[in-house]
Amino acid sequence: MAEENKTEATEKKSGLNFKIILAGLIVFLIAMGASYFMMQSALKPLLPDEDTEQEKLATGDLVLIDQFTTNINDIAGSRYLKIEIYVEITDEKAKESIEERMPIIKDGILTILSSKNVADFDASNWGSLRQEIKEVVNSKVGINAVSNVYFTDFIMQ
Repeated sequence: MAEENKTEATEKKSGLNFKIILAGLIVFLIAMGASYFMMQSALKPLLPDEDTEQEKLATGDLVLIDQFTTNINDIAGSRYLKIEIYVEITDEKAKESIEERMPIIKDGILTILSSKNVADFDASNWGSLRQEIKEVVNSKVGINAVSNVYFTDFIMQ
């Protein structure tokens, strides 16, 4: 009879421990879920909108400026550059304006390219070269028509 009381007591103890563990697990899961949603709502203003970035990338039309071949400003004068330039524009009026002023735009870009030396055409400097071309095209057109500049062909000899 004493042995039966011991087994019943151990069964009650293990049942009590299981209930405590189960209740603790449920409280833990609820707390984790609540903290996830609180952190998500707190960080949302700090994160960029993915939808607007994707829309920005898909809105522009590409316009081929031209393929340029020019000598690079070098002491020996024997270095050449061949580059094809596209610009991304924001609207149709800008496209028409760029096409009307294409000779002026080409002259501005050719002036930039021929004034650079070999070090300026290093891949690490392409960002500043793109910015200069963007500024020249926008100044020749008169509005901020160009949002990006792309090089599709870049050969230096």
